[in-house]
Amino acid sequence: MKIKHLLLLIVALTIGITAEAQTTKSEKAGMFADANLKLSGYLQTGFSWDDNEGSSFYIKRARVSLTGNFAEEKFDYRLQVDMAGTPKICDLYLRYKPLSMVNVQLGQFKLPFSLENELYGPTTFEFIEYSYLTLYMARNNARYDGIAATGRDLGMQLYGGFVERDGYNLINYNIGVFNGAGINVKDNNKSKDFIARVIVKPIAGLSLSGSYMYSEVKHGGNNYMKAPRWSVGAIYDVRHWIARTEFAQANFGGNTTNTFYALAGHHFEKPWTVAARYEFVRDELRVLDEQRVTLGAAYKPFKFLRLQLNASYTMNDIVKRNTLGANFMATAIF
Repeated sequence: MKIKHLLLLIVALTIGITAEAQTTKSEKAGMFADANLKLSGYLQTGFSWDDNEGSSFYIKRARVSLTGNFAEEKFDYRLQVDMAGTPKICDLYLRYKPLSMVNVQLGQFKLPFSLENELYGPTTFEFIEYSYLTLYMARNNARYDGIAATGRDLGMQLYGGFVERDGYNLINYNIGVFNGAGINVKDNNKSKDFIARVIVKPIAGLSLSGSYMYSEVKHGGNNYMKAPRWSVGAIYDVRHWIARTEFAQANFGGNTTNTFYALAGHHFEKPWTVAARYEFVRDELRVLDEQRVTLGAAYKPFKFLRLQLNASYTMNDIVKRNTLGANFMATAIF
């Protein structure tokens, strides 16, 4: 074999090996992206009316999420951003899941207080608006203790379950410590919030819960107000039926507040769901004192589209005014 032929052979082999290596790297990169870089999101927009404030079109949420897992699914993460209104980071956390009994979550995520706040997301919730209990006690609305944080905070929690039975754990727990200052901010006081929750599932479909939250809120200068709260609740969720109820009590600045809701619904053969809910919030100083009855229907003709219609009747015991309202919302999911 002539030298030039040998050189040509070496060049051809080198090109072939390089191309194969590049293809392998590309395939591995694609596999990594498929497992660890999953993009999803949803947009919620609608039209609301009531006989007190009139009507309005609105954008409720416009969220994009990046999720993934690695190390044989022992670690996973989530980044979720909401572009509706002022853009903000909703979730940004990392979880380490070595055992079903003990797992660690660090970052910004939903508070494990009560059932509804953490377990029912906006794309699966039976109604358009969350209950008074979730709005005020889990800090989705600032009217109670001045913190509106979409039910989230920065912190760390341990969570897990014990006594596995037929694919679920009989006893489930969450124990967490949080800044207590809201989302996307550093702590603004010397105290931390502590939350503990236990969920017991004695039979399939039935969950009983109890949760407690100790909180101190900065109130004017360097003054602090204690704002502890507790809740108890139950869920019965089988193939076609859902029933859920919770009661919570909180004390902020000496003002005791009680909140309660009870709902029942029926899941028809896909894609229909109908539900009804009664709820109230009452406090000693009569800052929050309302009752509300809501009827809701959800229709999901495709996996990427959900339509909801709610009718509500609100009784405000402070100003002695009753309000009739209607709300339509469309959710586009990708």
